[in-house]
Parts: sequence; C-alpha cells; structure tokens
Amino acid sequence: MWVRNAWYVAAWTHELGAGQVVARSIINEPLALYRTQDGTPVVFEDRCCHRFAPLSMGRVEQDDLRCMYHGLKFAPDGRCVEIPGQKLIPHSACVRRFPALERGSWLWVWMGEPAQADPALVPPSIALDDPGYCLKAGQLDYAADYQLIDDNLLDLSHLSYAHEKTLGLGAPQWADERPRIIGLERGVRVQRWLQNQVRGYLRNGTFDMWSTYDFLVPGIFLLRTAWYPVGTAERLQLKPPADPPLFLRCDEQAVTPTTARTSRYFYATGARSNDITPPQVDKMFAVVEAAFREDKAIIEAQQLVLDRDPQRRMLPTSFDAGPTQFRRILEGLVAREMAPAPPVAAQAE
Repeated sequence: MWVRNAWYVAAWTHELGAGQVVARSIINEPLALYRTQDGTPVVFEDRCCHRFAPLSMGRVEQDDLRCMYHGLKFAPDGRCVEIPGQKLIPHSACVRRFPALERGSWLWVWMGEPAQADPALVPPSIALDDPGYCLKAGQLDYAADYQLIDDNLLDLSHLSYAHEKTLGLGAPQWADERPRIIGLERGVRVQRWLQNQVRGYLRNGTFDMWSTYDFLVPGIFLLRTAWYPVGTAERLQLKPPADPPLFLRCDEQAVTPTTARTSRYFYATGARSNDITPPQVDKMFAVVEAAFREDKAIIEAQQLVLDRDPQRRMLPTSFDAGPTQFRRILEGLVAREMAPAPPVAAQAE
C-alpha cells in the first residue's frame, strides 16, 4: 500500500555530488538522480525512452543527461534534445521527470501527480550542518515492507524489550506508560512523560523526560526528547511543558519503501549544540545504531513469518492505537488517489 501523492526521501543531500548520476528506487519506481550546474536536483524515471537502458548509467553534460547506450540526450525537463545521427526529434522522445527539492539535509521526491506537488507538505527537519545542533546521520536497508518499520516507530513500547540494553536501558516505563495520541492532517503526534529517568551516559542524575514526536506520511519520524528536573511532570499534571528543557535531544528518521519487500531507513540523532559535545554525539550514535540493528533483525524476521501465512490476523493490544490510526490515514489517502475522477458536466449549447 503506497501513497503516491507524497514527498519521499530519496537520499541525503551529500550523496548526490556534482556530475554524479545516482540510481534509486521508490515505491518500486526506478529513478535516476543528478544535479544541474547550479546544483538543482533532477529526478528522472530510470529508463531511456529509446531502448529502455537505465539512465542512471548515463553521463551528466552541463545541465543535461546523456544515455550512454545510444547517446540520446535529455534536458532537465525530460525532453530529448539530441539524437545522434538524426535531426528530427519526435515529441514522444522524452522521459518522465519527478518533482524534487532539498529541505533540511534530505533530497525529497514527489512520486504522484506533479501538479499536486506542494512544497508545504515537506515535513520540517533539521539540517545536519545547522549550527544550533550537533547531529550524526546514517542509513540502513531492510528486507521488509516499510509499513512494519512504520509500526515499529509508532509504538515505542518495544524499547523496553527489543532495546533493553540500548535505547530502553533502565526505562521499563516505555512499556507501561500509555502515550497521548493526537491526530494530524497527514499523520499523528505521540506524547508521553517518563518520570525519574536516569540518563548517566550523557549527564549524571535523574530527570523527568518529555517525549513528543510527529509521524507523518509516508513515514517521517520527528522526535524531540526533553529532560526536566524531577517533579516537573507531576507539577504540570502530565501536560506538555512550555519551559525550555535542561537538555534537548533530536531524532529524525525517514522510512522509504523501495520495493514491496525492501525499504531504506534514513536516520539522524543528536542534540542542541550547547547541550552536547561531538564525542558525546558519537557515543549516542553508537547506541542508536546498535538499537537499529536490533530493530532490523526482528522486523526482517517478522516479515518472513508474515510471508509464510499472509492471511493470519495479528492480535491487537492497546499500544497499537498509533499504528492503527496511521494505517487508516494511509488507506484513506490511497483510496482517494484510486477513486475515479468525477464526471465532467455537459455544457449547454
């Protein structure tokens, strides 16, 4: 189940250098990415219109991309502008171009109708070079349906068990405290307090921890974890805090379906620059990467179990509210995309 009218993360911006052509796949659509001379990203269908050779094997020439099978050259708008040995270029000589833009440190691609590609729908994210933050980034490839990764991020109760020695160390409350889930237009917001948390690997002491994240279509996870003096949660009666925290951690992740059973997982973690040092970020990142390897192992194993008996239904629990709400949002968007267009009213003569 894929939403087409959405912005998907195709790459970190630093992955696409000048003069490079990079192959990607999003919702089972092969893509070829390159930059024009001014750095503007261009995303084509990875198929030359002539003999269907992959354009990702092509060559960048100024602002254009040349297929290196028979030499057809395409302008950034997808029009063929040169066919070696042939002066006449038919109007059908073109390749599909997908809307693309850079925001934060991600390169986003709109996979649906170009006319509906609204830049305002790109979720906000922090750039890796933002001086106000100290962040470190990575990515993982999964042999699993992207929705299983979405489910994992929408239910953080698994931290107490899947990550009992990493992200969930010393925090059994993840599996005990029910979060507050707020519906958003294209996603959900999940919030909870965890009281009396010991976070010695960054800062000695005990704190109340406020966790809030937005999970947005198609699979964008924007988490802020704020530490406050013990007693803050009780004083606020478990309501959202307004005061600045002692420490603010930032985690940003994007789940991109590449095919029906493969996904790419982009992630960055860190904190405000004044709260953390680069060595501490390295230590935090090592814990995150260890935890994500734990997720990858169990989710890929889960996919194999699901594939053996796809018709068997799962047993829901109260913690499935987030995954269930988000899947309904996806189903609604997909249904609207697949709905037939309304008939055009006949005009009176």
